[in-house]
Amino acid sequence: MAELRVGILGGSSLLGERALPLLADTVCQVSAFTRGELKASSARVVWRDADDWHGVELDAFLSFAPIWVVPSYLERLSASKVRRVVVLSSTSRFIKEQSPDPRERALAQCLIRAEDCVRKWAQERGVEWVILRPTMIYGFGRDKNIAEVARFIRRFGFFPLIGGGVGLRQPVHVDDVVQACMAALNTPCVESGSYNLSGGEVLAYRTMVARIFQAQGIPERMLPLSAGLLSLAISAMRCLPRYRHLSAALVARMSQDLVFDHSRASGHFGFLPRPFHLSDGDLPE
Repeated sequence: MAELRVGILGGSSLLGERALPLLADTVCQVSAFTRGELKASSARVVWRDADDWHGVELDAFLSFAPIWVVPSYLERLSASKVRRVVVLSSTSRFIKEQSPDPRERALAQCLIRAEDCVRKWAQERGVEWVILRPTMIYGFGRDKNIAEVARFIRRFGFFPLIGGGVGLRQPVHVDDVVQACMAALNTPCVESGSYNLSGGEVLAYRTMVARIFQAQGIPERMLPLSAGLLSLAISAMRCLPRYRHLSAALVARMSQDLVFDHSRASGHFGFLPRPFHLSDGDLPE
């Protein structure tokens, strides 16, 4: 079997760290591009500066970096003669497009523009393209979703909810996202397009939080708050560096259903995500 030449962007991310050993174990020669410190290369994985594409020829390209970064690499990808690109976006392009928070709306527009740019570039050049949109990613205590809730519970011993926390969620594990990326990369004649990657279980926000309490062995204490009071609390928390990313708009979303159909990914490349379950390894240290 011919060796597959794969370029990867975002190899130092959590997703990238989980993907690189899988790529190295297959018939792949990997060029891992980074703007950080170069790691030690191996027989299968060669680390390169993100601007060092000299002599690079690729069969496929996989990006774990924010999708709005990818357009700046498209000219280099054209020169590499790549035949397939797989990039990660997010279902936030739908969730935050109509958000009352201007920062969230701007994020959604960044995702939409980048997706459109990648699609147009690939179609004009006859390159196979796959855009994967995960929902709420969790795993190994390093995500910004479940891990943040776990840290809050551990620190304060309770979790605030509005409206009963009835909005539906589908958390998806890091390794399930990585497996989808591997499948999209390796499936022969994959159908170009966009695919949602949601978790294998639909559960209410309140149930999701309850499982985070249970996984940490902390007595379940949920504090009902009004939307206004919780919004004020979040605004105050944003003064702290750890919580600067929070938005008062997430308060309203506690009661919204954020459910996305992943059957297309299942049908085209066998995506079979697990139910929401937190092992000890999925909790923050």
